Amino acid sequence: MSLSRTGIRRVALSAWLLSQVTVASAGEGPFLWVASGSPDDLAIRTGLALDLPGRPRFGTESTIKVSTPSAAGTVSPPLRMWGEYDLLKGGGAATTLALLANPATGAARAALRQSGALLDNDMGSVSATRTIEAGRRTDGEPAYIARQDLSMAFRAFNATLTGGVIMNNKAPLSAELRLEKRLPLGISLKATLSDLAQEPNARLDARINRRW
Repeated sequence: MSLSRTGIRRVALSAWLLSQVTVASAGEGPFLWVASGSPDDLAIRTGLALDLPGRPRFGTESTIKVSTPSAAGTVSPPLRMWGEYDLLKGGGAATTLALLANPATGAARAALRQSGALLDNDMGSVSATRTIEAGRRTDGEPAYIARQDLSMAFRAFNATLTGGVIMNNKAPLSAELRLEKRLPLGISLKATLSDLAQEPNARLDARINRRW
């Protein structure tokens, strides 16, 4: 039996209530809590950020998919372990090592993400991000993914427009366009148009990011 829409609403309501509780005390503490969702799914990530060199961050995350007439929803939410460590940060550039693993399925990914500012002024900034992932998929097959993003941030609108190209060893070359609008209290809205070269697909996500 798949998770019903009522179940998704309850989880979403719990996430919203928790975000409201943390608003008053949120700051730059060690506890991380991120919830992101769309009409089809809800993802929650929790963890700790240690005040140490490299700002090591680690914790757990889970994703719940709603049932639809054409697809079954989540019956048992997966529990994945995640971790991030900044190898280099400063001077407008950053290099981060990220790990993601699902102990139940054996799937795991390691990613190296490099970003740097190309232009920065009073109106906004332009930056480039390159990500290389390698690991094992849920079906046991190897996974190799390379991604190149170019972002333009507009300070007057508190928004960022990003274009990206993704190379995947299990899928054809694809491109996507993302527009993200940041709101108060750690809330952001993101619209994504993916698979531009094959079958364009639109998606809208909301995200809450809190620290306390």
